[in-house]
Amino acid sequence: MLEEKTDLEKEKQELKNPLEIKGESKKELTIYQKKINENYFYFLMLSVCFAVCYVLGTYKIESGVGVFVATVGELICFWLLIKKWEITIKKDMVFYIGMIIMLSIAMLWTDQYFLHFLQKRAILLLFVMMMLHQLYENRKWSLKDYVYNMFVLLVDSIASLFQPVEQFIEQLQKKTAEMKKGIYVILGVAIAIPLVLVIVAMLISADAVFKNMVMKLVGNLFLPQNAFLILFLFFIGFWIFYCFVAGLAKMEIKEEQKNKKKVEPVIAITFTSILLIIYVLFCMIQILYLFAGNYLPEGYTYSSYARRGFFELLFVSVINFLMIVICNINFQRSKWLDGILIGVSICNMILIASSAYRMMLYIEAYHLTTMRVLVLCFLAALTVSMIGVVYSVLKKEYCLFRYIFTVGLVFLIGLSVIKPHALIVRYNLNHMQWYSMKDLKYMMNLSLDAAPELAKIDVDKIVTEDNENAEHIMKEYFLEIKEKCEKRQIRAYHIGVKQAENAAKEYLKNIE
Repeated sequence: MLEEKTDLEKEKQELKNPLEIKGESKKELTIYQKKINENYFYFLMLSVCFAVCYVLGTYKIESGVGVFVATVGELICFWLLIKKWEITIKKDMVFYIGMIIMLSIAMLWTDQYFLHFLQKRAILLLFVMMMLHQLYENRKWSLKDYVYNMFVLLVDSIASLFQPVEQFIEQLQKKTAEMKKGIYVILGVAIAIPLVLVIVAMLISADAVFKNMVMKLVGNLFLPQNAFLILFLFFIGFWIFYCFVAGLAKMEIKEEQKNKKKVEPVIAITFTSILLIIYVLFCMIQILYLFAGNYLPEGYTYSSYARRGFFELLFVSVINFLMIVICNINFQRSKWLDGILIGVSICNMILIASSAYRMMLYIEAYHLTTMRVLVLCFLAALTVSMIGVVYSVLKKEYCLFRYIFTVGLVFLIGLSVIKPHALIVRYNLNHMQWYSMKDLKYMMNLSLDAAPELAKIDVDKIVTEDNENAEHIMKEYFLEIKEKCEKRQIRAYHIGVKQAENAAKEYLKNIE
């Protein structure tokens, strides 16, 4: 009788949960997933707050105080997330938060679109790295570890694409007081958003003073034709944050990294030693002919010799940088290999110096352009990165990726501070004896960072074509800037743009 009862219980268990009997039980939720389920409406409202910040920082705005405020708001959302997950905030989180704030401020200083593009991508990357750092011990992660774990996070976030809907339906099935309150809040917000859009739009149409005030504060956010785009951006921001948090809660990273078996160093010693001999000979030539300027091959002038081969040297310098990093990571430690890699590093610095010197001579002859400024900054960043590479050869456990990443961020902020377009105009105006219309149009087509420097131009040095009036051209340029700047609302306030507006007004005042 007892055996029959046992068999019956087994059959019931198989019918109830057949997967568990076969060893295919449902994966247990992580502690962070459990916290999301327990505090669903808290995370829901947090996603709503992030979505509001996302709209504020992206809707018809490239840069400005609105982007800065939105970034700070997004930081607060992530801080509230960490606090709700009851995670102790690490001390070196200051680095990530500080870099995000500094990049956001740097966006207010320069009006150059390319720098804004890089800064926004850097801020996004910092947000992801900040959360991975907070949840896991990533001090010893290599570049490969970061790429792999970010890819896992991306996959988990995409896999959570329908989770907002699924979890909402799941919560509806729970008849609890908290659930009812949460639903009331959601319904209240859902009713408030379209009502606010419609009512403010009507009030804008009813009163001109109120319209001007709203337009100054938030621009055309409440115009009826923009309501769909605003709601679309809101839901995009909501979904991005919710899925990212869900993916972050789902992923599990093994803290202990397996020691990968490294390759025999003789292979690297062989090919790097051959390259080192070639580089030593080439560097000697650079020192004797380029830097010292002693003897030149027949048919070459010093300037023509110096300007040749810039891009070839730049390409070789980048290859050497990658080769040293790869050899240092993948090959077994050897004093001979370390010595050769340091030798190649020193030669690479000479190659970088040669490349930079050639570019400087090229600039002396043909003046500055955006690409030439960016190339010089890249060479400077590569030189500083090489110092970290040499140190990592001597100290294998050193986290080279964090060093190079920090160097990149610092140079990106530095570029914003120097304002490349302002530097270009300043240099060209000081080093050109006269300005052709081609030169003038190139400088005018740069960002608004160029305007304060162009306001100092000597109009008598402009050589026009077809009897064009140089003063009229300059006046039209600054009138256009003045009109463009005055139309910007408070949300788009920008230090660099304000400086351009002041320069335009001053120039126009002086020619009256």
